[in-house]
Amino acid sequence: MHRSSSILLLLVLLVLSFTSCDRTPRGVVGVSDMGDLIADLMLADAYIDSHRDEFPTDSARMVMKQSVFKKHGITQQDYDTALVWYAHNMEDYIKAYDKAIAKLQTRSDKLVKSRTDEALNGEMPGLQAGPTHGTHPRPQGKRIPHQLSTDSKSDSIDMWRGVRRYMLTQGSRRGFITFDLEPDAGKQPGDRYQLAYLLTRGGNEFKVSLSIDYTDGSTSQIARSTNSDGWVNIDVQSDTARQVRRIYGYVSYDIKRGHVGYVDSLMLMRTHLSKSNYGFFNAQRMLKRKSD
Repeated sequence: MHRSSSILLLLVLLVLSFTSCDRTPRGVVGVSDMGDLIADLMLADAYIDSHRDEFPTDSARMVMKQSVFKKHGITQQDYDTALVWYAHNMEDYIKAYDKAIAKLQTRSDKLVKSRTDEALNGEMPGLQAGPTHGTHPRPQGKRIPHQLSTDSKSDSIDMWRGVRRYMLTQGSRRGFITFDLEPDAGKQPGDRYQLAYLLTRGGNEFKVSLSIDYTDGSTSQIARSTNSDGWVNIDVQSDTARQVRRIYGYVSYDIKRGHVGYVDSLMLMRTHLSKSNYGFFNAQRMLKRKSD
């Protein structure tokens, strides 16, 4: 009898352990499915970012997003409902987000290995590609958004040195997340700088600005408001004829009463000159020093 009770208790504990893995309420996308959804949305954003001529309007970009929702069997309203719940249950969102990053990293590793195999077999027919450990190092950290495309000779580093995650409540009210950095030792003429972070607005107002000061007193700058959740990417292309002196900017916020906002996975990527990216300046402005 005692043994039967012990077995029954063990079964109950096992059931509870399985059901506690995902505590999302009915009608909210579960943690595991949310991870898959986030990964597909990231891929969609990356495709749109690299094919801007195919998505010139918000409606065109929305069609791509709706196709992702259709694949996962949900609607825009289902997604919005999920974001509201996850905004108040950040630990579960981080679990889903980490799964998405792990899925994308696995896909990236397979793609790198496939391209390496093709390159080796193309150069020396009949030769099987060996291990590539150390040839393509994995990026440090998990939370990595789609980054600026780079060619085989380029080099990227994350220059961010501050706090990477913020929960902004009513007590925060209006304020700024600021940064001000000197260029790193590996800087080169024509470097591109990208500020990236994951934003959950929670109905609040956010703005972002990124600037580069040059030694001649001029400045390259871009600033805009952000009106949607997801990855925010803003980048400035430095002038090849000027020397960068400092990189600085901010994320500003205005938190409404009873609302919460999240800024997560902050990064400041420096990427060496790429011919394919150099001509793209977006809404970047050049502010020149006034004549004495």
